[in-house]
Amino acid sequence: MCSLKKSGYLAFMGVTALLAMVIILGIRQYQLTERYNTIISQSEMMIFQFSTIREQITTALIEKDWEKIVNAADHLKELNSSVARFQENTLIPSEYRLDMARQIDLAGLVIASKEILSNGDEITKSLLLQDKLRTLADYLLQFDRIIVSQMRAKLVQFQTIMIGALGAVICLISFSLIFLYKKAMIPLIRLTAQTEDLQVLENGLVYDKYACTEVATFADSVNNLLRHISENQIPGTNTQGHSEQLATIINESNNLSNGIINYAQLLKDSYREADIGTEETKILQSIIEAAERIALLNKNI
Repeated sequence: MCSLKKSGYLAFMGVTALLAMVIILGIRQYQLTERYNTIISQSEMMIFQFSTIREQITTALIEKDWEKIVNAADHLKELNSSVARFQENTLIPSEYRLDMARQIDLAGLVIASKEILSNGDEITKSLLLQDKLRTLADYLLQFDRIIVSQMRAKLVQFQTIMIGALGAVICLISFSLIFLYKKAMIPLIRLTAQTEDLQVLENGLVYDKYACTEVATFADSVNNLLRHISENQIPGTNTQGHSEQLATIINESNNLSNGIINYAQLLKDSYREADIGTEETKILQSIIEAAERIALLNKNI
């Protein structure tokens, strides 16, 4: 037989540990979400800065305003600072940061922009500059999509772990309720049914072998009480000794009946909170009333 108290304690500790893990994962997910949002914001800001500079350079090339191209190229220094801060973020995988360092050549763009004035072939240099700008724009857009998808995948992974932990909590609570129903509620229902038979005064209470320790102890105490009452009715018995034993048994029976009432009330509250149904609640109420009748009988003895 297993102890209902010990099993309930183990179930409580298991649920507490799982809930603590869920809370830790929730805090970690919140922190990662904030950092991932920062990465996405930096990437979007970097693309916006580059798009603005590219638009200025393209307009200057169309107007053949070479001085304006050089002035627009000076803004690439600000973009270079944004790229440097972006590469310092350790949440971005190292291979992506290394590839970005190889692919983004802002210094080359600045040099190509300023060479337009120092070289007589402005058209050729303009086409070369446009080609570099287009290549860098494509790379930044692809890199942004990859980074965003990576960040979302990691967040989904954390959410999956949290859902699994919550599922484990629900399963543990469900198994605990099933355990209480099998080990405590069913034996109590059968004991309650036996109290309606008058033969129980002679035969005693019979409990199931898989009943919890508390139910078995209660049934044995009631059987001992019934046996001592029967022995006290025999002439010539030691009345004083039996009275002391009877008082001890009554006291123990009262304690156990109070325990049965408390366990039944606990199950009744659990079923009410879980909204399982009214039939089980009625059965538990019958158990509570039967235990109260036993306690009342003990007081009248």
